[in-house]
Amino acid sequence: MTGMAAMSGASGPYDWSMELRAVNNKGLDIGTRVPEWLVGFDQAARKAISSQVARGSLQFSLKISHVAGQGQRQIDPDKLEHILTNAAVLAEHAAQKGLSVAPLSLSDIVAQNGFLDVDADTEAQQAVITVLTKDLPRLIAQFQASRKAEGAALHRILAENLKQMEALITQALATLKTRADGFEENFRAALARLIQDIDPERLAQEMAILAVKSDVTEEIDRLQAHIAAAQTLLTSDEPSGRKFDFLMQEFNREANTLCSKSGSKALTAIGLEMKVLIDQMREQVQNVE
Repeated sequence: MTGMAAMSGASGPYDWSMELRAVNNKGLDIGTRVPEWLVGFDQAARKAISSQVARGSLQFSLKISHVAGQGQRQIDPDKLEHILTNAAVLAEHAAQKGLSVAPLSLSDIVAQNGFLDVDADTEAQQAVITVLTKDLPRLIAQFQASRKAEGAALHRILAENLKQMEALITQALATLKTRADGFEENFRAALARLIQDIDPERLAQEMAILAVKSDVTEEIDRLQAHIAAAQTLLTSDEPSGRKFDFLMQEFNREANTLCSKSGSKALTAIGLEMKVLIDQMREQVQNVE
């Protein structure tokens, strides 16, 4: 399920902003972007998020900068040397291949992640970590509220989809009442085109076999059971995305069988409408936690 929350603030010489976003995913995948000097905060963020969220592809990002006019930024000599060495090696290998590489600019160096660090003000850094740790649960709560709002909308959509599925099943049951007469009429018409006579007893056997092969009562019963199960999931407070996903597979299986056994244009058309509706529900279910 998608969701988004953002917060910002200040602590001592630092301005900070943190954001949590999510898109649908069958499992739980949490990515983090945290300044290197906040050692261990990325793991703390992952733990806090995973304790509240069960499903989704989430991205937590934290940006920290100095308040204008406060503090200095300094270059880490070791990291700068590493960047320049790598650039020199790359240029040398390119030259051996007959390729030319544009000179490294200052903006290229600045764009490299991590070689610029904030001043090592341990007390100020610890203070901002304390503030962030305190505000992180509020960020997650805002994020969950945004997902809850989307969940309410998804609930209405899926409930309406299930009503449409019930209506299609009602149509299918009505079609079955007239389908038997059509079967017998078509079968006798086919026999009339044959030259040889057919034993009445054999005819009755073939009619019985055809009736058994084309019986879709079990498929309709299972579709009704799946609707009841889906309605129960809609009223559950527990995460139900994976169960919904499994139900969609079962819905699709029964609709496929219904189409293959229909023996009737009208019933096949209803089965195809079911499959379209199931695909629509499946897309929505991917957003359910």
